[in-house]
Amino acid sequence: MSDIIEHLQTLDTAQSERQATRVVGEIAREADEPLTVDIDPDRTRETSTAGFSRMRTEWRPGEAAEVAGIVQQAQGIIHRLFPDAYLIMNELWMLVREPVVDQASGEIKTDLFGWPEWQKLPSGAYVEDYTRLANREKDDFLLRITTGLLEWEQKASTAWLEAMLAKGRWEESMASGFVAPTGRTTVEERTQRGRAFAAEDRYHAIFRAAVSRSADQLVKSLERIGQRLKDSLTA
Repeated sequence: MSDIIEHLQTLDTAQSERQATRVVGEIAREADEPLTVDIDPDRTRETSTAGFSRMRTEWRPGEAAEVAGIVQQAQGIIHRLFPDAYLIMNELWMLVREPVVDQASGEIKTDLFGWPEWQKLPSGAYVEDYTRLANREKDDFLLRITTGLLEWEQKASTAWLEAMLAKGRWEESMASGFVAPTGRTTVEERTQRGRAFAAEDRYHAIFRAAVSRSADQLVKSLERIGQRLKDSLTA
């Protein structure tokens, strides 16, 4: 009898692991897709614009500061990963833009990361004049960007690897929560338990994905700037 019970337990564990693999895979794919929301049919009776009923456009009290702090941390990682890239861009902007000067001290104001703040038009666009760039300066910036891309692309790839590892850890944590023995439960109950068990790892994966995307976009932007400098030299 004990052999039969052990065999049944083995089958149950194997089934749970298969279910966990399927459920976690589906949820992982959901994370890569645009967010969609199912509207309860009863909600459509409340207003003629059912999709906007009870829509919240601001963070809840306390959330805005928390989100701003997370965004700042992500930006800080990018600035630490690519200090030479930001140095090049600020040297270029120093030639074509006007820094914001503290009227009391006469010093240039700086942002959170120590880079100069630049004057803006009422529209929010920066005050800048790229005709100030001489060919010699364009050639220097182009060379520095071109040679820097080798290292920047590798750093962006490392950020992507970290994002994939974080996603893998999240999936493993959710699977562990899904198959954890707690008696007879439904797949839906196991899924919710897995979500709760892996919540912290999920947010870490989201954070690392955001850092990876930011790094990738920074490299692409530098590539475009380098190409534009090259075009202006050959025009």
